[in-house]
Amino acid sequence: MDISSSTLGTAARRQANWPRELTAGLSVACITLPFALAAGVLVYSPLGANFLAQGTVAGLTTSVVAGAVAALVASSSFVITSPNASTAIIPAALATSLMAEPVFAAHPQWIVLPMTLCVLLGGALQVAFGLLNLGRVIKFTPHSVIAGFISSVGLLTILSQVKPQFVVDRTLPLWIEAPHPTELIFMLIFGAAIFYGTRRVPKLPVHLGGLALASACYYALTFALPGIDLGRVIGALPIAFPPPSPLPALGDTAAREALVAAAPDILLTALTLGVVVSLQALLVFRVAQNLADLPPRPPRDLIGQGLGNCASALAGGFVAVTVGAPTAAAFGAGGRTRIVGVSAAVVIFIMAFLLSPVLARIPIVALSAILVASGLQLLDPWALRLPGILLRKSPGVDRRHTWQSLIVVAAVMIVSITSSIIAGAGVGLALSCLIFIINMSRPILRRRYYGDEIFSKRTRSSADGAILIRTGRERAVLELQGVLFFGNADDLSNLVATLLQESKMILLDLRGISDVDVSGVTILANMAARAKSRGRSVSFCNVPTDRREALGKAARLFPDLDSALEWMEEASLQAADPRPEDHVIALPELDVTCGLDPSELHVLETALAARTFAPGDVVCKEGEDADRMWVLTRGSVSIRLQAEGGARRIASIAAGATVGEMAMLEGGRRSATVTADGAVSAYELSREAFERLLREHPSLGQKLLTYFAREMTRRLRLLHRDLRAA
Repeated sequence: MDISSSTLGTAARRQANWPRELTAGLSVACITLPFALAAGVLVYSPLGANFLAQGTVAGLTTSVVAGAVAALVASSSFVITSPNASTAIIPAALATSLMAEPVFAAHPQWIVLPMTLCVLLGGALQVAFGLLNLGRVIKFTPHSVIAGFISSVGLLTILSQVKPQFVVDRTLPLWIEAPHPTELIFMLIFGAAIFYGTRRVPKLPVHLGGLALASACYYALTFALPGIDLGRVIGALPIAFPPPSPLPALGDTAAREALVAAAPDILLTALTLGVVVSLQALLVFRVAQNLADLPPRPPRDLIGQGLGNCASALAGGFVAVTVGAPTAAAFGAGGRTRIVGVSAAVVIFIMAFLLSPVLARIPIVALSAILVASGLQLLDPWALRLPGILLRKSPGVDRRHTWQSLIVVAAVMIVSITSSIIAGAGVGLALSCLIFIINMSRPILRRRYYGDEIFSKRTRSSADGAILIRTGRERAVLELQGVLFFGNADDLSNLVATLLQESKMILLDLRGISDVDVSGVTILANMAARAKSRGRSVSFCNVPTDRREALGKAARLFPDLDSALEWMEEASLQAADPRPEDHVIALPELDVTCGLDPSELHVLETALAARTFAPGDVVCKEGEDADRMWVLTRGSVSIRLQAEGGARRIASIAAGATVGEMAMLEGGRRSATVTADGAVSAYELSREAFERLLREHPSLGQKLLTYFAREMTRRLRLLHRDLRAA
């Protein structure tokens, strides 16, 4: 063991608090118990009602064995491994498909063996992923595939409980009927109630409370209404220690022959299990790191969970996975080390033996309600919002990328529901690869601008404007599009290297980029580092959220194009005409006083009032009477409009320019709010003083009006140039 690992282990042992850890383990056991029972019902229900008790025992076995082994082998943390509907549906789907085969339909007990083997192989794959550190590859599965897959699992989980409640027969009047309506209604009501409860009070063990309440209502209704049809209870649990393994069934020649015929389905299911369980584990590991700032060690954690699943299969259980809700609950209860996972497994083991008669009396319909609630929780909110985003035509949305995501999600869900979730995941990955190839075939460079062709929305003095035009070739903007990956990122790097021979600053606008792979990020970071070593600058704006951390270490990032252009322009102005931060422009040097003789300058100065504003001060507010204007001599101000969701910055005014003159001349109300970006100095001219100048000094007033007209024309010309560029 190296020094860092030893130090981390010592820190974890110091952090362990046995009473707190054991209390957290008890809380986790109460949360995971309903999931274990419900997952067992889900996996074994395709085999028939006579196998449900065996399924619940398999769920308990999975919680105990996989939970304990994963906690002991993985890095010490509060991450919990237990059965869950999101992964239990995969072996359940295998069982459903095998039941369609005559040989397995005649011997449903044989199906336990292929399910066990696929979990065993899936666990072995997890171990291999950990040893080869393939978690880095798995976590780059497109989100649209993950969202479609998880939503499909949710729908299939709900359908697995709802579909058996209906009978489809063309001889019936409506071709379909529900022979057990009260059981169906009971299941849906409590499923919806549990789902609602998890959203309202996510920190409480809602599933356990829902299971207890549903069971109490079941017995109350059957007592009050003896003829009511609410289904059966689990029945006597075949609990034994050590638990029997299904592998001895391999000694049956007929079972082996059936197993060989089902080998392709078993291997494909095992591969799906290995990938899906590893992917979900990586996501929960990330959540745990955010909660407790844990050091990331996904290889060891994947190995631990894979060995846990292998042990579960050998002991007669099924697949287990790291689950977010119990993990968060363990942290909230004070759990910090592997003790919480081991103690939770021990508590469930004790419950299985001591409370076996109580568990045997749990109604199946109550467990079905938990599965319905779990299915609803699995429906991905982002996937459900995609159609609405396209219909609303929301601003700032990349409609092309949104359509592509919706197509992938829909394809995964349709194929998963109509065929199998394994085929659905395969179709999703194939579509994602096709879309990736199409996107990466587009030219990465959409447009190129120089600093004399595109400007920020900051209004400046004519002198500063002239400097920016003169130095325009020092600033280049590259507007990118499509997918940025190793193939075109290298070409982009060569283009930037060529541009840096002339330009001092290059901005890459990633607003049109739909995806950036790891190699693309690395090339961009290296590009920025090389530019910095040459005394040049490569910066980025509109960077995707998941890439900001990596690029932010190497280059300057900006939230949007305008703020990036402002920074580049300020850098050019400072290089061309260095000024201290507190520099105040004298009155004779302002554009508004250009062309005034000394006497007119004196008259104007007597009409002006010196004002200062601190950072964040409101110069004028939207809706106020426009009775004055300002000439900025130091600092800058931002112009903001009130919009839904808060104020939106639309432009800024720099020192040397005027603000508020158009509204003052019009004599109306302020159309926007103006605030100081930093320390601001200005001259203020009131409407009353301006009108007095027009009456008493018409020549001076005419020169001021001419300046205002010329300034308005210049700003309109800049706006027209921006519109042409857009």
